Amino acid sequence: MRDGGGGHAPAPRPGDAPGFLGPERRARIDAVVAGRTRTLTVVMEALADPQNVNAVLRTCEAFGVQALHVVEGPMKPYDRNKKISQNADKWLDVRRWRSTRECLEHLRAEGFAIYATHLDAGARLLGELSFAGKVALVFGNEHRGVSPEALALADATYVIPMRGFVQSLNVSVAAAISLARAVERREVERGRHGDLSDGEAAELRERFYLLGVKQRARIAKAAARRRPAP
Repeated sequence: MRDGGGGHAPAPRPGDAPGFLGPERRARIDAVVAGRTRTLTVVMEALADPQNVNAVLRTCEAFGVQALHVVEGPMKPYDRNKKISQNADKWLDVRRWRSTRECLEHLRAEGFAIYATHLDAGARLLGELSFAGKVALVFGNEHRGVSPEALALADATYVIPMRGFVQSLNVSVAAAISLARAVERREVERGRHGDLSDGEAAELRERFYLLGVKQRARIAKAAARRRPAP
């Protein structure tokens, strides 16, 4: 049945979404939400290559990092690429910032320690860092690295140990290695990685249930046609 104005049948509402999902899909979403965190985050500072941004988005989603931050730079702004990100961004909370200072000062006020990737005399090895508390990992521009502003606001700088002649990695690779190590350390130091509150988890589950329903409009139309006319 159509509405009185002759429009399309509505898509499933948040409370209806679970009914459109099979038990296996619901169980998968529930497991993903249980592994999500907002106490580990990533800051991408003025990345020049949108492909790198999308690759980092995909990595963050894979490791359960729910929120991340993009500081827009002078180059081409972030633009989603579904082929590279594999639609990871639709599951994430991506916040854009106009300046590094604004972003990092916000994170510091939220209680995050700030670790920036940078090779300097005082840099620590990735494996030496603690991830017991809230941590933001900062990855800088592909050509210039992290900015002096980010370094001034960072609580620590770190490097990924390498054994070859090459002394640098693509930023998306560096992010993947850093997050893998961070999750490993969190599980040791905190006892688990996923740590959303009950309220946060419930809200995210409802959101993911809706996102998990494929072709929502078609399903809603079919359901409407099966309802008896009033």
